[in-house]
Amino acid sequence: MSSAQTLLRRAQFLPLLLGGLYGVVLLLATVPWVQRELTYLHWIRFPFFPKYDAPHAYGLAPFKTRNFAISTPDGETLGAWHVLPNSYYMKQAPFPPQSDLSEDVFANAFGARPTVLYFHGNAATRAAPHRVRTYAALSSVLDLNVVAVDYRGFADSSGEPSEEGLKVDARAAYDWIAKQVKAAGKGVPEKQIILMGHSLGTGVASALTGLLADDRIVPKALVLITPFSSIPDLLSSFYLFGVIPLLSPLGHFPSIQNFFKSLISVRFNSVEALSRTLAPTLIVHTKADKVVPHSHSAAIFESLVAPNGTEAGIPKPFVLDYKGWGTLRISNPRGRQVIWWEGDFGGHDEVGWAEGTMDLIADIAKLNIPSDGPSYISL
Repeated sequence: MSSAQTLLRRAQFLPLLLGGLYGVVLLLATVPWVQRELTYLHWIRFPFFPKYDAPHAYGLAPFKTRNFAISTPDGETLGAWHVLPNSYYMKQAPFPPQSDLSEDVFANAFGARPTVLYFHGNAATRAAPHRVRTYAALSSVLDLNVVAVDYRGFADSSGEPSEEGLKVDARAAYDWIAKQVKAAGKGVPEKQIILMGHSLGTGVASALTGLLADDRIVPKALVLITPFSSIPDLLSSFYLFGVIPLLSPLGHFPSIQNFFKSLISVRFNSVEALSRTLAPTLIVHTKADKVVPHSHSAAIFESLVAPNGTEAGIPKPFVLDYKGWGTLRISNPRGRQVIWWEGDFGGHDEVGWAEGTMDLIADIAKLNIPSDGPSYISL
């Protein structure tokens, strides 16, 4: 038998081999421990050899950021950073600071400017480069306090991640900030707090917004960067490491796909959580996103604008097309402002700190917009 014939015979078994490997992946995906490890990727602790107590080592201004810890009701300790708003930081004497600023300086900052509570995506830590760039933009461009938290099991935080655990972490971080805002004499805390999540963090931020709504608390704004509607829905179109499809090959067999979706223990149902809040909401996504398809943002936007389909009395979203940048959709269902920017360009980890994103955050949270000046919404 020739070598060509031998190769041809072996090639006949390739579909069986690939099918078998895919079956193994599916079976592994039903194991809760495997789901947890692949959902959070918390064991990827980048940057390596971290210096959490020296945030300026990662590009933040000298002594502008404090490293501290937040305790949760169930006994975990969360590593966190507090980045000062730029205007407040520049008032420190001497400037630039020559050493660590006092705790009182950071405590009083909560009375100077609003605060963003930032929830990052899976893998790595609060010191990851694209996350640091986001903190810097929020602090410098929008002049905000930024509190960035590592969930349990991430970075230097204790414990192991879980959906309920991350919700506890999120509420603990919010309550800590609310306490600081109140102590700084800034009035009603929720009017000074913006929730912002990226990727996995959008599920956390959405869940927290729903929990706060149950307590009749409405934050100043909610910002969702590259969000997903729910983890099971995301897995229907997700490629692990950008290569291995999970549930998408089962799309031709809806009942089988739904069966495997029902076995997903980590759910983060953002659509359901967001249905409970009236917080002004900004959704940012790009068509070029290779991790989370931008169709998820479309689903979230539609669920917020018309949860029951086409509702009577709710006008169609106002649409603005910016050639070469993207499409902006604006709606005000039931008095709640919802903005969705669908960008033409930008990667999954880059849109969070983009200038256009900062402008949109300023719009949704009513920040730094001159009374006689234009905004994206008013154009």
